[in-house]
Amino acid sequence: MKIKARRTRVDPLRWLIAGFGLFFLLFSLFILLKDYTAYRASSRLYPAGVSVAQVPIGGLTREQAEQRLIEVFSMPVELRYSGARMQFLPAELGFSLHAQASLDQVDQDIPRGGWWRHLWGQSEPEYVQDFPLQASLDTSAARVFLTETVQPRYDQAASEALPILYSTNYAPGQPGYALDLDAALAALEPALFSASNRTAELLVRETPALGLNPRNLEVFLRQTILLDGFDGLVEIYLQPLADDEPLHFAVRANQTVAPDVAYSAASTIKIPIMTSVLKRLAEPTPDTARLWMERMIVYSENPPSDSLMSTYLDESLGPLIVTEDMQSLGYQNTFLAGYFYSGAPLLQRVSTPANSRTDVYLDPDFYNQTVPSEIGDLLTRIYHCAHAAGTQDSLFDGQVSQTECQLMLDLLAQNQIGALIEAGLPPQASIAHKHGWTSDLDGLLHTMSDAGIVSTPGGDYVLIIFVNSSRQLVFDEGNWLFARLSQVIYNAYNLEQQAAWLPGN
Repeated sequence: MKIKARRTRVDPLRWLIAGFGLFFLLFSLFILLKDYTAYRASSRLYPAGVSVAQVPIGGLTREQAEQRLIEVFSMPVELRYSGARMQFLPAELGFSLHAQASLDQVDQDIPRGGWWRHLWGQSEPEYVQDFPLQASLDTSAARVFLTETVQPRYDQAASEALPILYSTNYAPGQPGYALDLDAALAALEPALFSASNRTAELLVRETPALGLNPRNLEVFLRQTILLDGFDGLVEIYLQPLADDEPLHFAVRANQTVAPDVAYSAASTIKIPIMTSVLKRLAEPTPDTARLWMERMIVYSENPPSDSLMSTYLDESLGPLIVTEDMQSLGYQNTFLAGYFYSGAPLLQRVSTPANSRTDVYLDPDFYNQTVPSEIGDLLTRIYHCAHAAGTQDSLFDGQVSQTECQLMLDLLAQNQIGALIEAGLPPQASIAHKHGWTSDLDGLLHTMSDAGIVSTPGGDYVLIIFVNSSRQLVFDEGNWLFARLSQVIYNAYNLEQQAAWLPGN
């Protein structure tokens, strides 16, 4: 028997419910996927409170944050050099930015709440932090850049004082300025690593102005002689008492002459007489000897000179003993060959290297002669003896004591005549000196001399000046030249308080 199959009846409602369920399931998955995609996108942005070296990167993607760091730290840095301003790119100064390394550190340290927390509607925890900048500074490259670019443009070497023509004065030198490289590098680094303060104040050290070059002093003295119009012989010996090298030259009619010409010593020979007498006197110095030395040095009287030599050296050969003493000090050109009194015999005819010269011969006195370097050296010895701290500066191996050397300086300081070297000195300077001049056989004045120790605020020095003219040497004209030369030298030692030459002095 054939059985007929029953057809199953499909329930439409079930299909409708299943369809709606599938739709809502798919729609939920879509919403969930979309939310997850949005979460992933938002999680790629840095939190609002995050910054790198004070540069905010909150709300930016990593790529945007990297670009911002590059833009900020590629901005020029301003360097300030004593008021001058200049800008340079960081790369020129040896700065290298490591932006990716900076952001790697940020990514590593920022806490993330996760999608599940986001799914349940819980907001990300507030996060505020400033991360350090990852960068480097090649200090060697920065030093080279500053040395080759900044210093040549802005550093200034100190300048020397320079003579002012037609005066006795000098234009003072100017101070120098030099970049302190180590301090500059220390100031540069914070500016390069800062986002807001990209200015570096460079430390500039000032170097003092230079004094006068001794070569320029000699040139100035020569110019002074030339402008004075004096065509005779002028010889200058200058010995700084701070142990510098002496300045010694001679010029005649604007032509250089070998120095140490033989001159009539005149009264400058009284300085050797005084040293020879004190060499043989026991201390305390007898009053009579003091009085005679005072009359000889301060008042330039001749009879006391003879009395000193005949009493304390030798009644007949006293002058030759002075000569021997000078020779014992190494002086070959300084001698005294007779007493001062009228008609005194010439005790010895003395030949010296100076009076044997053939290039310059001034017909000096047979009785007494000297050269500037020797009388200058003697004054230098007396000065150091008076200021001696030990026996190394003694005179005649200690036979003339420090007290006796000071006595000689005191007597020389009393010789105040207001002329020659002294005439060119301002009140703040003092001089211990012995001048000399005398008429020759023709009854005219041909040679003037002054030998002294000048004390000034800027330093002490020995100054010897001899002036000779084959024609008559008018005293006022010679005195004017002495004074100007003296003031040129004084101002060289006292650039900060120079004496101004007054017309008509």
